[in-house]
Amino acid sequence: MLQDATGMRRMNALDAIHGIRQAAEGKRVVLFLDYDGTLSPIVEIPDRAFMSEDMRAAVKDAATQFTTAIVTGRSRQKVFDFVKLDNLIYAGSHGFDIQGPISLPIKCQVAEKFRPVLQTAMTQLQKDLQHIEGVELEDNQFAVSVHYRRADHSKVPEVQAIVDQALATKFSTLTKRFGKKVLELRPHFEWDKGRAVMWILNELGLELPHVLPLYLGDDVSDEDAFTALLQRPDGGIGILVQDPKDDSPRSETNASYTLKDTNEVQHFLKMLCKIGDKARTDTPTQN
Repeated sequence: MLQDATGMRRMNALDAIHGIRQAAEGKRVVLFLDYDGTLSPIVEIPDRAFMSEDMRAAVKDAATQFTTAIVTGRSRQKVFDFVKLDNLIYAGSHGFDIQGPISLPIKCQVAEKFRPVLQTAMTQLQKDLQHIEGVELEDNQFAVSVHYRRADHSKVPEVQAIVDQALATKFSTLTKRFGKKVLELRPHFEWDKGRAVMWILNELGLELPHVLPLYLGDDVSDEDAFTALLQRPDGGIGILVQDPKDDSPRSETNASYTLKDTNEVQHFLKMLCKIGDKARTDTPTQN
């Protein structure tokens, strides 16, 4: 069973919904959601990671009740094209590119100066990796993703070696991070999903004791957000989405709870909306 570094086991968030309800009582919930593996299943072809209409409806309903942000490794425009909801904050490229809706006009591009070197790295790696079947590169604006999910397993060390060589000899201003069968090249800059979450809260004036941030995500990069909420003085709730069939499961996490797949995420969002309904019902009407 999934546990934290101290050996404490993690409960499924659906089973713990009453405890989450108690934690949210009297507080303003702010919802942060990863995309791939959280709102959409992990797929073989990255451009086909479509979310279901039922999931879109669940996210839309949640966003009408709670300030909601999508925090993803995808480019901001690409994930917007998948989600197609206007009333969300979108934090693309692992939080390097943030923009809110008209109602919350916030914007942040902390690594804009790195865009030219990322484009050059994308072009170079396409040439260097073109001979390895199944490798696919994705331009995520402020990150370059090297997907090897469809490549032969025996070729993975070669993919990693080519990427490492490029970083060491040509692109020292970039750094490599691991994801689910993907290598991410990002700006060598002190920024990640956790810092992006805290920036959003601060920018919106929501870094307050009566605010409860919730973050749902499935990838290694989401641990930065779980850790940020764990270290937040007023707390927060991280929920790791980890399918039991995952071929590279994590045994430890800084998340507070777990969910096993996108179906459970959808169910959780619906139950979270009921918490919001109750909060509004319990709030006295002011004359």
